[in-house]
Order: sequence, then structure tokens, then C-alpha cells
Amino acid sequence: MADKKIYLSEKEIPEAWYNIQADLPQPLAPPLNPKTGQPLGPEDLLAIFPESLIKQEMSTERWIEIPEQVREIYKIWRPSPLKRATRLEKALKTPARIYFKDESVSPAGSHKPNTSVAQAYFNKEAGVLFTRTEGIIPAPESSHAIRAAIDEALKCKETGEEKCIVFCLSGHGHFDMSSYDAYFEGNLTDYAYPEEKIREALKELPDIKENR
Repeated sequence: MADKKIYLSEKEIPEAWYNIQADLPQPLAPPLNPKTGQPLGPEDLLAIFPESLIKQEMSTERWIEIPEQVREIYKIWRPSPLKRATRLEKALKTPARIYFKDESVSPAGSHKPNTSVAQAYFNKEAGVLFTRTEGIIPAPESSHAIRAAIDEALKCKETGEEKCIVFCLSGHGHFDMSSYDAYFEGNLTDYAYPEEKIREALKELPDIKENR
């Protein structure tokens, strides 16, 4: 009986991400700024993403190196199996062979950690540096702001420009660490944000159609 699952070895985990932009017949249309309706530039993304991620987003290089630490975390669930859907083939009475790459084997049960682990890695670098130099463990949300501030400071280092950089440290991460412990112990209570609050917040979003 033929195997239903095909696995690669951990040694075969890719060392670089493939960037499809390098092989497109023409570049993808850029995302639009919801306020201006104009194409987003790197400077628009610095408010929420570290520069290392923005460079990847804007890059047209075919291969982008995967950091070794990210590859080590990927080994928790990757390589994910390639499975043959033999029962589906039988139900369809088809001579075709049907395979699917099963990304449900990740801890989150989906493909999302494939990108979220990398995003957390690049933002964590900034948080760790801040902790080591300033002696404060930042809240996870603050790591985005810290990363942006570091990127701006490094630009000033290259250009010699003197600039005043201010960011908000939204809080320390001590309470977050206890929440992580509670989660892994199964004691963290789920909280569903009220629907009326969501609808109220959505009313404040800009109407993109007005800018077209």
C-alpha cells in the first residue's frame, strides 16, 4: 500500500523565502493609504512594522534569507506533510491523484505561524536590545515602537543627522509574562470583545471610497 503522507527531513527546511515578485510579468499594484488613497511607501509602514520587514515587503529579490533562529522554531512543526487525498479521489471516481500540503499541523492549527513567527522574531530583537540597555522589559506592543525608533536612530548614524526621536513605551512586560504562564497552565480566561464596541470603533475608520 502506498504511503499517504510524504515528509521532508528537517535538514531540507528552506534556508530562504521565495519572493514571487521577482518572477511576476509586472509588479503588483501597491497597497493604498486608507486616508489619502495614494500608494503606500516605506515611510507609511514604519509606524507599525520594523524596517527589516518593510524591506522584505518591498523587495523584488527572488530569495530572502530566513534567520537561523526562525528556522529552529519552524522545526517544531515543519516540514509539514504532503498528503494524498485518496478517499476524495475514490469519492470522485477519478483517475487523477490529489495531494494537499497540510498546514493544520502547526501549534496554531493553521499556516499563520509561518509568517507570524518571523514577524515576532524581528520585533523581539528590538525588545531584547532595549531590555539589555535600559533594564526594562517592554510590553509586546511596545516592541514595534522600539523597533521603529532603533531604525530611525540607525539612519541618523549613517547620515550624521541629529534628530529627536520620541516613542511611547506603553508599559512593561511583567504582567504579560504572568499571562503567558497562565495560558500555558490552562488558566487564562478567554475574553470576547463586545460587538457594540467593535461597531462603534469601525464607525471611526476612514471611508476609502471617498478618496477614489
